Amino acid sequence: MNLKYKVAVIAGDGIGKEVMPAGLRVLKAATERFGIAIDYIVIEWASCDYYTEHGQMMPNDWKEQLADIDAILFGAVGWPDTVPDHISLWGSLLQMRREFDQYINMRPARTFKGVKSALSTP
Repeated sequence: MNLKYKVAVIAGDGIGKEVMPAGLRVLKAATERFGIAIDYIVIEWASCDYYTEHGQMMPNDWKEQLADIDAILFGAVGWPDTVPDHISLWGSLLQMRREFDQYINMRPARTFKGVKSALSTP
């Protein structure tokens, strides 16, 4: 199997900048293990730092920049001390989700035997 994908890497703000290097290490290990090639495209916008400098969360051509991307690895968005949440979220992550019809933020979870789940039936 010889697949090649383009992945946009957007660290974003706060914890996103901290966890992105670890996320990339995991992704790179998986690509080596399964023979998948990835071109990483680092995106510096969609962050409150970008907003502070440019007055908007993303450039006007953001959708064109991401149009040919196969996946987006997004860290986190928001830094309320700098940019109000309604601006940072609606001006980046939520706009991307709407424009690319990615309406869900699925976080898979599994239960462990012997540990009571909050989702279990009473």
